[in-house]
Amino acid sequence: MILSPTMLASKRLEMQDRGGVNWLIDLFISEFPNYLQELQLAIDIKDGDELYLAAHKFKGACSSMGADDLVETCKQLEILGKNNNLAEASMVIKEVPKKIELLIAALEQDKLDYPEE
Repeated sequence: MILSPTMLASKRLEMQDRGGVNWLIDLFISEFPNYLQELQLAIDIKDGDELYLAAHKFKGACSSMGADDLVETCKQLEILGKNNNLAEASMVIKEVPKKIELLIAALEQDKLDYPEE
């Protein structure tokens, strides 16, 4: 599942007294290039530890927003980083931009479904 509707609904309830969640969605989306750049850089410099850290950071952000599919991909990248298996990681990371694209579409639709004042 690309996006957990229950997680986002829970986040909406949690954030309703703080201006809603759509600003948080926008911030999350704006950070995607940075997360992807950190993952790719770790692979490019062949640093498994850096890959693990970048994947772990991205996983935390994805988890907090209910981005289940990317959480699983990040877990896979964490393991590959720990094992210094950068050849396989370079294959896995090729899937990430498409997953991000699908996630952005789902998040943008959610914002349309739940507009905030």
